Amino acid sequence: MPVYDRGYTHWEPSDNRAWPAWWVIAKRGIVAPIKRRWLLILLLVGFIPAIVKGGIIYVKLKAGDVADLLAGSWTSIDPEGFLTFIEGQRFFVFVFLAIVGAGLIATDRRDNGLSLYFSRPLGLNDYVGGKALTVIFYYCLVTLFPVYALCLFSYWIAPEAAGMDLLLLTPLRAPVYCLFTGTSLSLVLLALSSLGTRSIFVMVWWAILVSGTETIGNVGGQLFGGAIEATNFLGNYHNAGALIFSSPARLNVSPWVSLLIVLAWTAAAVWVLRTRIRPVEVVS
Repeated sequence: MPVYDRGYTHWEPSDNRAWPAWWVIAKRGIVAPIKRRWLLILLLVGFIPAIVKGGIIYVKLKAGDVADLLAGSWTSIDPEGFLTFIEGQRFFVFVFLAIVGAGLIATDRRDNGLSLYFSRPLGLNDYVGGKALTVIFYYCLVTLFPVYALCLFSYWIAPEAAGMDLLLLTPLRAPVYCLFTGTSLSLVLLALSSLGTRSIFVMVWWAILVSGTETIGNVGGQLFGGAIEATNFLGNYHNAGALIFSSPARLNVSPWVSLLIVLAWTAAAVWVLRTRIRPVEVVS
């Protein structure tokens, strides 16, 4: 019979380190929607306003303020103009977040996937954080990415005309606003997703929250005064953004009031998520 030498081999650490659990969840959530061709087409459509604004910025920097006659403050290259641009992207924000985020937790609840997730060394923060990062990515894709692209484009075509706003203020203010807003919106959407098991119903709730409150705010503001505009869900995010971009209020409500409302929505979403997901968590 063969004789083998006995010995001891020291353990050598592998270069293939495991990714954090939240990143694995986020990566899966980000990659899956991109495989849908129609969603890529919709994403390209979402970039059309940025392309149009880029063309107007080109005319503005090359021909003075003539472009202001075309679209007003939307063409402005100061921080307020970029906040107006982000505000104008609200339709794509509404659609993309509904498509990407509605089923992130609802599908797991329908397929009993939560028990599978939490049977592993995965905490609640990792699970929610990974799901939220998916929503934040697509939110920034239609808001923050075009803003940075427009800033770089403006500096490229006319570096002598691009002032401190384009070089420093807007590139610093935009990520603060987009990350704050994207995080809050992702938590609210995930809270809605945790309440159901069907994506279509979550989309309906999301549509009521976004479109319904905007209608109530706009109509009620004209009939009963400006205070009712505080019911505008997305409008409060844009109005709070006026504090970051140092621009006038977007609603007939103080931006500080809108900021408190946004924080209240965020806190309520966190409470719902902890309430709805904690009962199925296995790992403590």
